[in-house]
Amino acid sequence: MITNDRDSVRIRPVEASQIAELIRIAEETNLSEWSAQSYLDEMKNPDATMLSLVGADNSTLGFIVGRFVMGGEIETLVDAEIYNIAIAESHQQKGFGQLIFNAFVAACEAKQTSNIWLEVRESNEKAIAFYEKNGFCRIQTRPFFYEDPREHAILMKLKLK
Repeated sequence: MITNDRDSVRIRPVEASQIAELIRIAEETNLSEWSAQSYLDEMKNPDATMLSLVGADNSTLGFIVGRFVMGGEIETLVDAEIYNIAIAESHQQKGFGQLIFNAFVAACEAKQTSNIWLEVRESNEKAIAFYEKNGFCRIQTRPFFYEDPREHAILMKLKLK
């Protein structure tokens, strides 16, 4: 568990009891919809990494969902993907997104991951700026990747040192 005493927040693995809060945060931040069952299924996946940002009152302030991707002839961990990252609207612009992202990167580095991949809606300029600030490069555009609304995705990659 990582603690940031200055802000009285903790980063810890997502627990099943937090799923309703994850869904609420995802809805208010316009993430692609995941059902409660999708989150539960991901929690059972041994390659998944699901971290939550928890306030002093034990409320969920944000989360990140990612997965390590196995590959190569000897089945070593090579890459990771970020599926969702969100901070509740009332807690944005306080550095919490950076905090949880850094925890995910640290988990990737501990597993000797080479790259982190993600897709982001083409219209999500705020997220794209965040990812580029953190060293992600645009790789390609995936036409009409997202639904509701139908929109292109930008595939981005961060090469880890």
